[in-house]
Amino acid sequence: MQIIKLVLGDYENNCYIVRTENSANCLIIDTGLDTSPLLECLKNYNLTPLALVLTHGHGDHIAGVELLRKDYPNIKIYIHKADAEMLTSAVKNCSALVGRNISISPADVVIEKEGTTDFEGFKFDVLHTPGHTPGGICLYNSENKIIFTGDTLFAKSVGRTDFPGYDTQARMQQLIENIHKKLLVLPDDTNVLPGHGPASTILKEKKYNPYLH
Repeated sequence: MQIIKLVLGDYENNCYIVRTENSANCLIIDTGLDTSPLLECLKNYNLTPLALVLTHGHGDHIAGVELLRKDYPNIKIYIHKADAEMLTSAVKNCSALVGRNISISPADVVIEKEGTTDFEGFKFDVLHTPGHTPGGICLYNSENKIIFTGDTLFAKSVGRTDFPGYDTQARMQQLIENIHKKLLVLPDDTNVLPGHGPASTILKEKKYNPYLH
């Protein structure tokens, strides 16, 4: 498995392209506010994205969906059911708060349960980790020792929970509990690939993340 990381847009979103060796097919995890570097990368490497998995429904992670659909009409868009309504509502996806007003068409596939999921040929274990959003997910691949954590877990930090309509304290408690129960139990050498910022490992987050102690 090969991974290409792109940092996109004003919020410096990490967008990941996942591919297997000797194949033009790929999987995309999240987008950013500026999708042009992603589209350019796909064309430069002659890649065909079969699926886009959204780790959650905030505007900075979903903004590029329609441009991807335009260039790759057969791509399948995945999101957890608890965040599905965020795609079509600028208020719910919080883009209205910063004057972006991002609203896109519904996802092609709604993720309804945890466990091993085949994303058009790319298999990951889906871990539901609500807190930052109700439908936040992480994607774990044990064979390659990687987990894509979206805005659930960062290097030495965790996702925000102080959004309008949220009980900030309760959401943070929920997020921390999910990180402990579902992420920190993974092997220490698992590479953490977050939605923003540098990569880390499970061991480093156990030792150095101040939010987890």
